Amino acid sequence: MLLSFGFQNFRSFADYAELTLASPTFRTNVPRAGQSWSDVTERVAAIYGPNAAGKTTVLEAILALSLALRSPGSGRIHQPSLSGDLREEPVLFDVEFIARGVRHRYEVEAGPSGIVREILSAYPKGTARKLFTRTQGEEESEVVVKAGASLTGPTAEVRRVTKPGMLFLATAHKYGHPVLAPIASTLLADVGIDHITFRDRQSEDVLHRVVMEMVAAPDTQVNLLKALVRTADLGVEAIEVRSEEVSEEDRVRLLRVLKALDDGEEVEEDRVPTLRDIITFRHQGSGGDIFELPLHRESSGTITWLTTAWHALDALRQGSVLLIDELDASLHPDLARYVVSLFLNPHLNPHGAQLLFTSHDVSLLGNSPARMLEPQHVWFVEKAEDGRSELFSQADFENRAGNNSERRYLAGKFGAVPDIDDGLLMRFIASPIHQGESDGR
Repeated sequence: MLLSFGFQNFRSFADYAELTLASPTFRTNVPRAGQSWSDVTERVAAIYGPNAAGKTTVLEAILALSLALRSPGSGRIHQPSLSGDLREEPVLFDVEFIARGVRHRYEVEAGPSGIVREILSAYPKGTARKLFTRTQGEEESEVVVKAGASLTGPTAEVRRVTKPGMLFLATAHKYGHPVLAPIASTLLADVGIDHITFRDRQSEDVLHRVVMEMVAAPDTQVNLLKALVRTADLGVEAIEVRSEEVSEEDRVRLLRVLKALDDGEEVEEDRVPTLRDIITFRHQGSGGDIFELPLHRESSGTITWLTTAWHALDALRQGSVLLIDELDASLHPDLARYVVSLFLNPHLNPHGAQLLFTSHDVSLLGNSPARMLEPQHVWFVEKAEDGRSELFSQADFENRAGNNSERRYLAGKFGAVPDIDDGLLMRFIASPIHQGESDGR
């Protein structure tokens, strides 16, 4: 569960930016008596703004740190701004999160030659305690780790195998440090934080994996997904997986490919599967007739919805963080709204899962059929003339009860809308067509 995520000098964000998921009324280090962390944090953050403003970059900053924790190596996180002289400056990350019911703060500075600084603190009783501080000088210098008094476990051993380009916390997770590994898991890609792009949501390969996970899932999850399929009104009656033999011709072709990949070495035949899974979608026609469509012929809307719905269900079950880039792409606005509503419903989201998404669907900001997103849920990104992106919240503006945020946003009250100047376009359209241009048609 995230409380906040801050970053600086990451791609188009030269200056410090922070996405806050703590509730506006939460002003202490830990919840008050009778409150849980879910009571004092927001379940949703929606990010709006013009094309190429930097909306996706906000999610990619979170993902960059998450991937670096899963796969040690600073190459994933030192992605500095190209603005001015910042290319050689460190990239900063500062994330506050909840792990095993305890608040933590994780700070990272990553430079071109490795990790400059790394600090992990915990707030078990409301006061910060440093679990470790990692520092490093020049590229070839030794990694220095100072363990806090409350940190137990093989910390010295983990330090010895930590290289300059690796996060110490990532190495601790890799080698199963009893205290640090469970904390790292909260921020780990595909464990505590899941990410899905529009391209992923339209990918047959991704959906194939999702369907196989569905088949192996408990009956309760499969039944819930079936209900979601019907909710989406896709006309899909059932999704079936059956195995069929791989033809001899296909096996020979696969053997050739594997041999080529192995630089001409002979390949054992048992490396080529004899069976393959075939996924089909059963539809009911207007006359009640049942027909089947293979995965590659299913509509992009069906593929997008199934992939999105399954990731959402998994996040709700795990209580994890789900990042979705372009939530509204290839989805009807009602379905995008439904996904958001799942996370906002405390009965369907008992474990405190969070959804962070980018979108151009301004209907989510409106009051019809009912207001869904409050000002603290809505964030905007805009890019200045010098190419620097800025992140800010709707909560920073005056917001009165009953205001229609959709209309206000479209009217430019919050900024972060395209600055369209059609004067040049009109002059181009009105300009005469020269002989060379017409001959080229």
